[in-house]
Amino acid sequence: MFYKFVEEFSDIITDYSVFEYKRYGSAASLLAKVGFKDSSLLYIKDYLFIDGKRKYSYHWQDAQGKLITRWDNSPHHRELPTFPHHRHLPEETATSKERTIKDVLTVIRNTIQAKY
Repeated sequence: MFYKFVEEFSDIITDYSVFEYKRYGSAASLLAKVGFKDSSLLYIKDYLFIDGKRKYSYHWQDAQGKLITRWDNSPHHRELPTFPHHRHLPEETATSKERTIKDVLTVIRNTIQAKY
């Protein structure tokens, strides 16, 4: 599935590394890094557990290593209406409707394309 997204978003992706991809029946884990044409990087941690629960973190940073956005579903920020889904921005934590790699890559594509 990940490789399908690499192909779909090849207009902005310059390189990628998969550090771990494992399937355990209905469970799976993915650890990867994606580079983009603006030199930003996305670090992916996505886990699907046997019981159907999921834990993810998509950390997007600029070429200097500064946070652009990190999407995750860690169970904190209960005050947000999208709890546990949220995103960290440089100055605040906000609601998030992005919950999948494709959602995040779409946001990144739109942001990069607006620059060029």
